[in-house]
Amino acid sequence: MEKVVFLAWILVLGVWTTPVHSKYYSKSRPYEPVQEKKTQLHFYVHDILSGNKPSAVQIAGPNTTKKEDGPTPFGTTFAIDDLLTEGPEITSKVVGNARGLYVSSSQDKDLTLVLYVDLGFTSGKLKGSSLSVFSRNPITENHRELAVVGGRGLFRLARGFVLVKTYSLNITNGDAVLEYTVEKERNTEPRMARIDSLLSVSIFLVLAIITGAAAQPQPNDEVTWAKRVETGTEVITTLQFYFHDKLSGQNPTATRIAHAPQTNNSSTLFGMLMMIDDALTVGPDPSSKIVGRARGLYGSAGQTDFGLIMVLNYGFTDGIYDGSSFSLLSINPVMQTVREMAIVGGTGLFRLARGYALAHTYWFDAATGDAIVGYNVTIATYI
Repeated sequence: MEKVVFLAWILVLGVWTTPVHSKYYSKSRPYEPVQEKKTQLHFYVHDILSGNKPSAVQIAGPNTTKKEDGPTPFGTTFAIDDLLTEGPEITSKVVGNARGLYVSSSQDKDLTLVLYVDLGFTSGKLKGSSLSVFSRNPITENHRELAVVGGRGLFRLARGFVLVKTYSLNITNGDAVLEYTVEKERNTEPRMARIDSLLSVSIFLVLAIITGAAAQPQPNDEVTWAKRVETGTEVITTLQFYFHDKLSGQNPTATRIAHAPQTNNSSTLFGMLMMIDDALTVGPDPSSKIVGRARGLYGSAGQTDFGLIMVLNYGFTDGIYDGSSFSLLSINPVMQTVREMAIVGGTGLFRLARGYALAHTYWFDAATGDAIVGYNVTIATYI
């Protein structure tokens, strides 16, 4: 069984579809300016904790003997792969999945969750696109607001908010059905549709625009792995580096910190959570110059296919970028040759950052699980 589990983890890292060494982009892909858009969506989320195949599984809990009064003890962490459907019935047409983590983050009776979730769509023109949600969710309130902080595909550089109201909740087993409505209006109070006995969520999305002004190189561009240009109102930065994920040896940079009871029986290791402190280098060789580190969490968030939820901070230590970082919250569809992930913020030179990362596996060791991943990153920041 251990060999089967390890093989599944190898597949989660997702390189058997590519050669052991594969050429990465020689330079970043150019950014293509787009017009600002508003989007309207309407769908339901099914969060199932019961049965033989729950879509939400507990992967960690508080290490305390104190009796908790709340329904979900402080610190309890769940991995989710919830269906998104057109209607409230579980048999309704599936349009995507909500994948990621939520954590019980309040110590009082007013239960609050923190969500780290990717809303990915698998139907129609939105297929392959997703929204990143990072927010507190005070679930005992009738109406609550969540933050949309980024996206992929058609929602690249998305920003907005979600208004939530519960549709149905089984207090015996915790199963819930949620309705999400994405409104078109901008710069006005969100319009709440009157939906009897439904969970109503209004998401306001604005896809950011990059002006078409002529780009001018930024001064003090001291490093070979990054380039900054001005567009008139924003600075566009492109980065290329390599990410070294080391699971083997006495000092691994990625270590397993939590899992669900059913993780080892899952072909995708659904519910496994890793903490990382991975080196970022100029070239693919591990001895190449280190320019920063990726720190944070990634976990297996797919029940039927391989997808990692990435909650990471990429901090840099080289040249003018020393002390700057960007934050990434996105699903990583690791079986794809090139994966797009959403950048949702940053610090230093990347303060108020929006952008996206393109990742491609450069090398993988099937015996140890160690991997080297090439990154091309495009970030927009305000001048």
